Amino acid sequence: MTDKDHSDETERISFGAAVANAQAAVAGLSDQYIGWVNADLERLDIAVAAVTDGVEAQTLRTVYDVAHDIKGQGSTFGYQLVTDIGQLLCRYVDEAIRRKKVDREIIDAHVAALRTVVDNRIQGQAGEIGAEILDTLRSAAAKSFA
Repeated sequence: MTDKDHSDETERISFGAAVANAQAAVAGLSDQYIGWVNADLERLDIAVAAVTDGVEAQTLRTVYDVAHDIKGQGSTFGYQLVTDIGQLLCRYVDEAIRRKKVDREIIDAHVAALRTVVDNRIQGQAGEIGAEILDTLRSAAAKSFA
């Protein structure tokens, strides 16, 4: 084995150990994730409470920001459906700002879906049920702008 081969092997072992350590750290934090996401959902409730039929971009931007935070953490901790619902909520809010039209019930449906996933600790994409939730939210959002 050449010095370069030995160096490459050492780097692979070091990288593998670093990945294993990172995965263990994330696994250790996943128990704390439920507390974090529930705190974010409380922040989302406060932001959504300010949403009225009179579209105010800044109010909706606050909803977007909290939904974006929720979206960003979900898949990291095994809650892909949280990420997907959060992403749909961000898209809906972006479109509501653009069109200057919002349907609070659509936002509420996204929040209820997020709470259901978190409260029931539904990890991954939840198969057909998860797909049905996402399809229903997409359809409702599209109809609200029709």
